[in-house]
Amino acid sequence: MAENAPTGEIYVESFFQRAEKKHFGPEDFQILRLIGKGTFGQVYQVRKKDTKRIYAMKVLSKKVIVQKKEVAHTVGERNILVRTAMSDSPFIVGLKFSFQTPSDLYLVTDYMSGGELFWHLQKDGKFEEKRAKFYIAELILAIQHLHENDIVYRDLKPENILLDANGHIALCDFGLSKANLTKNDTTNTFCGTTEYLAPEVLLDESGYTKMVDFWSLGVLVFEMCCGWSPFYAEDTQQMYKNIAFGKVRFPRDTLSVEGRNFVKGLLNRNPKHRLGATDDAEELKRHPFFADIDWDALSKKLITPPFKPQLKSDTDVSYFDPEFTNALNTNGSLNERAAALAKGYATSTPLSPSVQANFQGFTFVDESALDDHMMDRYHGKYEDEEMDDADRKKDDDWDDINDVDARSPHRMSGIVKGNNNANDEQMFGACNFDM
Repeated sequence: MAENAPTGEIYVESFFQRAEKKHFGPEDFQILRLIGKGTFGQVYQVRKKDTKRIYAMKVLSKKVIVQKKEVAHTVGERNILVRTAMSDSPFIVGLKFSFQTPSDLYLVTDYMSGGELFWHLQKDGKFEEKRAKFYIAELILAIQHLHENDIVYRDLKPENILLDANGHIALCDFGLSKANLTKNDTTNTFCGTTEYLAPEVLLDESGYTKMVDFWSLGVLVFEMCCGWSPFYAEDTQQMYKNIAFGKVRFPRDTLSVEGRNFVKGLLNRNPKHRLGATDDAEELKRHPFFADIDWDALSKKLITPPFKPQLKSDTDVSYFDPEFTNALNTNGSLNERAAALAKGYATSTPLSPSVQANFQGFTFVDESALDDHMMDRYHGKYEDEEMDDADRKKDDDWDDINDVDARSPHRMSGIVKGNNNANDEQMFGACNFDM
């Protein structure tokens, strides 16, 4: 060292600024499979190109939405998904991104690789009471979260309940949900799936409250444990009569005494006397049917589900209908549409500016998805780089999937005033039950 050379310590301070894109579009995702199809569009299994993560992408045709006069319900679904994405809701499917093109709306959510509960119920016929109780308990937590955020769900059925990779449930499809409905507020829209409609939706002209969700839950418990819907009839008008006046007949050797009492409490035709009318979901949680449930552990997903999907990879579609999952290989028009959607091309004739204005503000990005993006980049998983063997082995180890439904802790809520129900004691009576 030179005799007069400077000595000492040098401190270097660096500042890093997060410079990640917050606007995404169809070109950021690779469409892999069709996993669902409905009136307004399709649901695809997709891979986000930069992080390689798998999501479900629901694509809705603006033209069909306008033609069917479903703009309000569609925008409402997006708004409710945004609200639940910004709060702690582990049993509600998480919205990660929403965006639009001139012809279509896109909702990108968590991919639930276990498929619909409907698929499993069809396959098994019915569930053992222990398995059904687990799903119902997690559903109660999902409904509780919605009700606490002034949301009535209105379409509870097996098709709208998904299973994740570990076997936990997640509620999806909020197209018929309504926000800003406090405890005693009423609404009048006639909507839902016939088998699960509450009698007050059919009979009470003064409207109905959030208690309709608990009636539907009662129907669902019966269906899971008995193998059929308690009020079903091939003729819709007869089904309405069954819901309004019919007896509920429990088959022998199904449901414990506590289970039957729980169903009876939910299927009380007077919503003011229905289980949950006094203290909402907390009242359901205190019922003897759930005496063996640790609600705190359940809310943290610390209870092992009674069934875990057997998955071979993150893109496994074994629990989805092959009619959909094979469609892109066998249906030319669906394949062409998927290719156009992936590039953001227009898939229908242009809409007028006034119609397009209905969808203004549809874009959303969940900050936790950006955190995932940063984490993947930190670990070197760029689109143009290969993962090393250790990372690849870790990605393929499906027994170690944990905490797939993490949410941000923020909460949003809204309140709007409404009229309470008038006296309806004479309109509704308790359900008649045959033991």
